Amino acid sequence: MSDVSLSSVLSFLDTDDAATVVERVRATRGERTKRSDRDGRTFLFSAPGDESQPTEVVWIDVEAAFDARSVEAFAERCADRGIDGTLLTTGDEEQAAETLALAFATDEQLDEPDEDGDRALLVDPAEVERPIDLVALPDLVAALEDADLDEDVIDEYHEPHEPEFEEILDEIDAEEARAAAEADEAENAGSGRALALLVAAVVVVAVVAALVLFAPF
Repeated sequence: MSDVSLSSVLSFLDTDDAATVVERVRATRGERTKRSDRDGRTFLFSAPGDESQPTEVVWIDVEAAFDARSVEAFAERCADRGIDGTLLTTGDEEQAAETLALAFATDEQLDEPDEDGDRALLVDPAEVERPIDLVALPDLVAALEDADLDEDVIDEYHEPHEPEFEEILDEIDAEEARAAAEADEAENAGSGRALALLVAAVVVVAVVAALVLFAPF
């Protein structure tokens, strides 16, 4: 197994691969899952083995590109269906937590609207009561380790997504070599022009000297 960290590997996964990893975690818990892609968004419905209907839906976005209005609408749909809702991201946890808080903050927890109509939080996001959960990168790492899937995930995903250190060094060396070659070429071109000017100057001096020597008195 590579000594690359699990969190580093997970941070490079796209949404499809992240959903696959979550499915594997849920499978170790005896849960059944079904993935649904709607309007460019990925949702994972999950149900315990003894349930015929899903009891939770997970909205997966590795870039944490949730917006407050969509999160609020997602929570309302979950409530209407009587199932738990979860946001999952391997991206910016702070950004996701703030978005989740903005969706459910009270007027007292929000600043006055700015010129664009946006309102900022006046409290820590953790102080805002929210009807759905947030699962971030550290939580997913812990879940994989608890399920003894951490080494399998690293072995499966780190090669396509995580360049080896030696490869990075090779790329740096190649770039430096190209830069040095271009510098040498420019220097050689400058030297050639200087030599040509010198030869031309010598020729001019020789011509002038010849005219002076052979000029009639």
